Order: sequence, then structure tokens, then C-alpha cells
Amino acid sequence: MSGEIKAQQENGIAIVTISRPEKLNAVTYDMLRQFEEKVSRLLNDPNIFIVIFTGEGDKAFSAGFDIDTITTLEEKEYFNFFKLLEKTVGEIRDARNCITIAAVNGYAVGFGAIVSASCDFRFFSDNAAFKLPEIDLSIFPGSGAASGLLRLVTPSKAKEILLTGRMIPAVEAKELGIADKIFTQDELMKETLEFARTLAKKDRKILIRTKTLIDAMTGAELAEAADIESMFTEEWLREKLGE
Repeated sequence: MSGEIKAQQENGIAIVTISRPEKLNAVTYDMLRQFEEKVSRLLNDPNIFIVIFTGEGDKAFSAGFDIDTITTLEEKEYFNFFKLLEKTVGEIRDARNCITIAAVNGYAVGFGAIVSASCDFRFFSDNAAFKLPEIDLSIFPGSGAASGLLRLVTPSKAKEILLTGRMIPAVEAKELGIADKIFTQDELMKETLEFARTLAKKDRKILIRTKTLIDAMTGAELAEAADIESMFTEEWLREKLGE
């Protein structure tokens, strides 16, 4: 089967499911197009507050790209493919209207690792594992692979993970800061939804503005971060006092 990207939504929470379980949810070019289209729509839907990403079944979030997708691409397609991946990852990473959560229910390899790293939160099942195998495939780890990882770990650890291409089990992923929480496979989606519903009860404007503030301050020097915070505060006060 070629696979599909499923999307469902209820009460402001959307769930995007990578569905090709017989191939560990490995993504084809057509699935990447579907994924970008649905993700772009959901992230910009004013009725959607939180987007959860997961994979079909209990073995994999996504085991990466289907090998035929990579090996059969012509030169122009190869360029377009990786630019589409870059665009998609950027949309998730830079989402300004909602909170993003990856419910990593198994192997998160390549595409799966890149997508999960671009989310605001990553909840792992106890059988999950994280891997960026580009080095062993002679593929440059761009399109969000390196930058996404660097948001979560130290520069030296990012180098080690990317240069070895090794598999990182759930427990180590949590120690490194890649995984925020670990649950059993049976509890993963239940706990993820409970967390999402808790956030959905908060003041949406404050929640999203706070997320955006943290993103803006990340990587900044202390004085610069304080200036950014002050700017956000003044903007909020002007809006509030103008009500």
C-alpha cells in the first residue's frame, strides 16, 4: 500500500497520523505532499489550538522515507523533495497559532526524527527510539535535521548523534532532552491527549504568546532576551489596555 496521512479534529485539537504501518510508516513522496498540505491547513486553522503528530500502530512514529522515494528521484525532483521537506518542517517549527506535540509511538527515524524534533513537545512510548541516519545514507542532514536537533541538545551532542547516526532509545532520549516524557505504549496517546486538553483550557492568547516569547528568546544573550521579553510585555499591555 502507498500509505496516507490521516487527520482528525475535535474541540480544537487535531491529530495527524502517518499511516503506512506495514512499512513502519515510512513516507513516500506523495505522503510528504499530503503531510505538508494537511499540516499547513491545520496549523493555520483558527479553530485548531493544538496539533498532535503520531504514527499508525505500535511500532513506529515513522521509520523515515521509503527507500524507493530517495533512490528513484531524478535530479530536479531530488531538489524539490528536500525543499518541500524543509518547508514542511519550518511550518511546524515556526507555528504561531497553535501548540505542536509529537506522540512518538515507536521508531522515529529520519523523517520521523525531524518532525518530532520540530514540535514544541515530544512524548515517547517506552519502546520508542530516535535516529538521524543521514550520514550512513550519504545524505546531508539539512532540511531541519541539524537545526531541529540543536534546539534540544548541546552542540557536541548534536555532532555525536549526527556523525554516528546511532539509535537513541527512549530513556537516553529523555536524559538528553529529546523526549519530554516517557509513557507505556498503551498510555501514550491517553496521556498526550490529557496534556493537550489541559493546555486547551488555558487563555489561548497568553499561551501562544508565551510559546512565541520562549522561541524568540532561545539562543539570545541574557540582555537581548530581557529586551525581547520587555517588547512582548509592552505589546501585551498595549493590547490589554486598549480593550
